[in-house]
Amino acid sequence: MACEMLKQKIHDRLKANMFSGENDYVDVFDDGEVDIRILIISRKFDDNGHRITERQTRVWNEIVDVMSEEESQLISQLVAVSPEEIKACPP
Repeated sequence: MACEMLKQKIHDRLKANMFSGENDYVDVFDDGEVDIRILIISRKFDDNGHRITERQTRVWNEIVDVMSEEESQLISQLVAVSPEEIKACPP
C-alpha cells in the first residue's frame, strides 16, 4: 500500500488550491503496492483548449513542491479530465 501521508498531502494541496469547488473530484489512490495514481475530474477542463498534457503539467506543477524527489517518482499516472470527457469514453 502506498504511503497514506503522501496521498493525503497531494489530495489536500489539490483541493485547497486548484480544485476547491464542490463539484471538483480529486482522488489519489494506490496503484499496486507502492505507486500512486491521481484522478481529477473538473469543469475547469471544459472547453479551455488545453490538451491533456498541458493539464497534467499544470497539476504536476501544483503538487511537486509538497513531495520529495523520491516521492514524486511514486506517481505512476495523473489523469485530468472534464466530466464530458468521462461521459464520452466507451464503457
